[in-house]
Amino acid sequence: MMTGKIEEGVYPRVLITGVTSTGNIFEKMLVDTGFDGEVTIHYNDADRFELELEDYLKIEYASGDSIDEIYGYAKIFWFGEIREVEVILSNDEEPALGTRLLKGCVMNMNFIDNTLTIDKPLR
Repeated sequence: MMTGKIEEGVYPRVLITGVTSTGNIFEKMLVDTGFDGEVTIHYNDADRFELELEDYLKIEYASGDSIDEIYGYAKIFWFGEIREVEVILSNDEEPALGTRLLKGCVMNMNFIDNTLTIDKPLR
């Protein structure tokens, strides 16, 4: 089970561990249920995550605007295993974890206690 906090009573965040050739890195990420990808980070963090860049991907925002963003792949720990995830680079300062990464998980957000849990059910 992963745990996080709902900061300031409205921002659900979890700490993600990135796996790189020089060791693990840690990044607090917003859990963004409006983002249907896996992970998004700022352009400046691509080297830190040792991102293997691929190509451009057309991203459509809630406003209806669309833009081509660079994407690539990085490794993270996800429920005790190393997993390669698709990472979209953007100008947004806040790294985010999206619903594609949450697929197959149970997430509980308690806005009274400001706690967040993500669990991968046994099947």
